[in-house]
Order: sequence, then structure tokens, then C-alpha cells
Amino acid sequence: ARLFRDQLGTTYLQWRQQAVLAHALPLLARGVPVGQVAVACGYASDSAFAAMFKAAVGQSPSQFQGSTQAD
Repeated sequence: ARLFRDQLGTTYLQWRQQAVLAHALPLLARGVPVGQVAVACGYASDSAFAAMFKAAVGQSPSQFQGSTQAD
């Protein structure tokens, strides 16, 4: 864990969250259903994925989809 933090400047959990978001954001922007995105990102439940997403991005996955489809 120390080497990971020293080399990348972040914890493993923070790095993993960024990797999940990098995978999830384009899927959500294309209109893939939230449940499918959650599974694709390794989450067992939509609610766990949505909670992580909202904490990191500041809006729910559904709100994010609505904002990208309006553009």
C-alpha cells in the first residue's frame, strides 16, 4: 500500500474508484442502463454503485445520463 501511494500519489481504493468511473462514465453517456453499468463495473447492486457514483461525481448516475443526453 505504501509503494502504491508513493508511486501513484493515491491510495489503491482511490485509484480503483477512478478506474471504475473512467469505465462507467462513457457507458452512462451512451445511455446504457444503470444496472448494466453497475454489473460491468463489478458492483453487486445498483444502489451500491449509485452511492459511490453520487459521492464521487455529485449527482446520481440517472441524473448524469439526463445531463449528457440533453447536450
